Amino acid sequence: MKKSEKSNKFNLSPNQIRRYSRQIILKEIGAKGMNTLLNARVLVIGAGGLGCPAVQILSASGVGNIRIVDGDNVEISNLSRQIMHYTNDIGKPKVESLKEKIELMNPDVSVEIIQEFANKSNIIRLLEDCDFVIEASDNFGTKFLINDACTHYKIPFSIAGVVQFYGQILSVIPGETTCYRCIFSKYTGEDSNNTCSALGVMGTVPVLAGTLQANEAIKSILGLPLKFTNGIFFFNLMENTFEFVDIKKNPNCPACSNTDKDEPFYLKNNYTDDINECEIR
Repeated sequence: MKKSEKSNKFNLSPNQIRRYSRQIILKEIGAKGMNTLLNARVLVIGAGGLGCPAVQILSASGVGNIRIVDGDNVEISNLSRQIMHYTNDIGKPKVESLKEKIELMNPDVSVEIIQEFANKSNIIRLLEDCDFVIEASDNFGTKFLINDACTHYKIPFSIAGVVQFYGQILSVIPGETTCYRCIFSKYTGEDSNNTCSALGVMGTVPVLAGTLQANEAIKSILGLPLKFTNGIFFFNLMENTFEFVDIKKNPNCPACSNTDKDEPFYLKNNYTDDINECEIR
């Protein structure tokens, strides 16, 4: 059987076979895996430094349904690291900016944009029908919210953080691996002195982190093993050092070991200080 005939068994068009040919020839993907990607849905929380490269890779790779959530607008200070936003996008909602780029990049991708900030009230709606979640915000409240909600609803996810030349990534398979709260047990509020706005960030750092998050999403969808679980992957692009630190699952974690089926753990918590949203910048 010719490759094109075998691919068509999975409803790939001739254009799709050509577009994704370099992925299809990978034994880990093939036509079946490509069809799986085209039918998958990934939620990206945040359309900034991490979200931009994540969305770019997901779109180019043929992840067929991408839901992007962010309530912010593009600012000139974003442009040095948020690589899917351009000068003429300044003032435009970030989600609209990304939607425009994706539609130009790949007509196979259906983009759903939600110009909101993630919070306890909308999180169920945001997570609906998602196969994987990329947490790409820059504040701890959102990271805890995504962790606690995804662990409850058993949706695999990746959380990343960057500052200066440093990045860290954790992927979680709910019920199986160490979650964010196993490591950072308590949300104590935001520290305005420990942010990219205060400390700075090199543009290459979120691009690498967001790309790796997209890679984790793609592997998860394809049923391939995730390598950033049960610990944190750290990198330092000043020294070009890369390290994975193993961290065991906490058997008493209130999020991933919670047995209360009546009230999800995330509903019992406050993820903000003075505002009603977990704000994403």
